Amino acid sequence: MDLSPVAAARPTLRGGAVDTAGGRVVTQVGAPVQGEVLAGRYRLEEALYADAASGHALWRGTDNLLNRTVSIELRVPGGEAAEQMIAEAVAAGRIVHPSVIGVYDAVDEGPRAYVVREWVHGQTLFDTLAAGPLHPARAAALVRNTADALAGIHATGHAHGNLTPSTVLIGNDDEVTLVDLHLGGPGQQPSDIRALGGLLYAGLTGQWPDVLPPHRTGLPDATRVDGRMCSPRQIRAGIPGYLDALTMDLLDPAVPPPTAADLASELRRYDVADPALSALAVLAPEPDTGGPRWTRIGVLVVGVLVVIGVIVGVAALGLPNFGGGDEGSGPSTKPSTSAPAQATGGPVKIVRATLLDPPDGDFAEAKDLENAIDGKTSTSWKTDQYKSAKLGNFKPGMGIVLDLGGNKNVSSVTIGFDHAGATFELRAGTEQPSSQPTDITPYKVIAPSQSSSSGSTTVKLSKPVSTPFLVVWLTDTGTNDRGKYQVAISEITVKS
Repeated sequence: MDLSPVAAARPTLRGGAVDTAGGRVVTQVGAPVQGEVLAGRYRLEEALYADAASGHALWRGTDNLLNRTVSIELRVPGGEAAEQMIAEAVAAGRIVHPSVIGVYDAVDEGPRAYVVREWVHGQTLFDTLAAGPLHPARAAALVRNTADALAGIHATGHAHGNLTPSTVLIGNDDEVTLVDLHLGGPGQQPSDIRALGGLLYAGLTGQWPDVLPPHRTGLPDATRVDGRMCSPRQIRAGIPGYLDALTMDLLDPAVPPPTAADLASELRRYDVADPALSALAVLAPEPDTGGPRWTRIGVLVVGVLVVIGVIVGVAALGLPNFGGGDEGSGPSTKPSTSAPAQATGGPVKIVRATLLDPPDGDFAEAKDLENAIDGKTSTSWKTDQYKSAKLGNFKPGMGIVLDLGGNKNVSSVTIGFDHAGATFELRAGTEQPSSQPTDITPYKVIAPSQSSSSGSTTVKLSKPVSTPFLVVWLTDTGTNDRGKYQVAISEITVKS
């Protein structure tokens, strides 16, 4: 199902006209018309939404230059009436994150104004909950992905400012895209974290905690008993105690909220999809010691895991089995062997990937970049579709900066291309990339320009290179099996 960033959150009405109170249909000056081309580039294909009172409309469109589907938000008239829309779009355009909807263009023509954004495939969390509450593991994973996206926004000094079940789009493999950003200042970031608690509550129960704004989301209000809001476990059986405590602490204004990055990290550590952690998470909470309940449960989990680690360590050392049994009745007669030295050629973990787009680029291709390092060959990152070779001659190249988490020895890099003939080289350097790097010069060539093979292409270095950052520098997409100037990368792996 294709959903646009605003229509996903609002009812669909007629597009391209204003329905007056008297029942007459009057075309506004500057009102959009199907097939019209804006700025000589963006063709209006289908009206998705129109608001008679505000002159606001949303269209599915086509970017004729890059041959891609886009969403186009229009406001008639432009000028002062569209100032907030344009300002928010410009600010949002500076935020580049795979889980934040991309802003491609913002234009105020006076009689009308419009913002061109990435077209998103998926459905909102609100629509997803129409089928009922989510499995706890899925609810936690979606909020973890949302927290990751928020961390990227917060790092720019902004807040989302409008986080609700209708502004979180869920795509393939449950990847999350955040839409309809209101971009508040740093002072609103704690409210974003509270809203994450609301999303977690909604995912677990199908209800909205009405202690949070907006008080009307379309979801039923949280169940109350004797005036107190019920926790998720009081509404629905089978929810781990850790998630229940975390949810309620996030909603409690008396509990200092964690940062978005810390929350994502906690949810990643205590993934309820892990059966071992799930079993530990449902242990009864300890007596109140003053801190957030979920952190106390987290300490309990770590403590149990330490005990498990000690037991495993004792077994590994070959100490006697004090529990009895034939195998532990006497000293071992089996010869011991020392552990082998760590072999070279092992995998090097890639911590994150960042798109490096030269000054002529727009970072639109940062979308889904994490698919190139997620360990799944079934997912992929792809470039835009260009009109000609060499990236349409728009820019000298485009890079994927791979953060190795510190200096690591690198002997080979394997890249999964979808077709042969793409041109690339490998570079390395020590410069920490910004959120939107544009300069390739700090990264020096370690493997010269070469063409990809169909499937996996492995580049073996003449001698290992120690570096914290690698760059796959792409200079030509070649043509894919449909004859288009576009390339996809399913996975990048690095070996020492």
